[in-house]
Amino acid sequence: MMKSTSTEKKEFALFDYIDEKGNNDFKKWTETLQKVERAKLNAKLDMLEQHGSELFPELLTGTPTSGILKLRVKANNVQLRPMLCRGPINHETEFTLLVGATEKGDRLIPKDVDEEADQRKKIIIKNPNRRKDHERVS
Repeated sequence: MMKSTSTEKKEFALFDYIDEKGNNDFKKWTETLQKVERAKLNAKLDMLEQHGSELFPELLTGTPTSGILKLRVKANNVQLRPMLCRGPINHETEFTLLVGATEKGDRLIPKDVDEEADQRKKIIIKNPNRRKDHERVS
């Protein structure tokens, strides 16, 4: 697998959901991860920017909530499962990271995080200013 470099053209834009106070919850969640976990997450996000939904099927999968996807990132002791959606403003060229999550067994943590992600998606549809360009945490 090739490492993404700044010279590679990004095919898809990534955005982060922000709350009503302008806080970036996804960035805060990413900051709680160990350095190795963040590196693996960033590698998968780079792949998402390059390939979008054309990622290997096991890397970007659906959830029980229609329109909400989870990015599958295997880390050492934890399975990262950030919740995201295509669009929701431009479905052809962007993804929005809605909420950070993990998975243990076949259970998402926190419980019902896909439903929370769906609520955030609906907020962005009504108010596109409730997201910003993705903030990478190294």
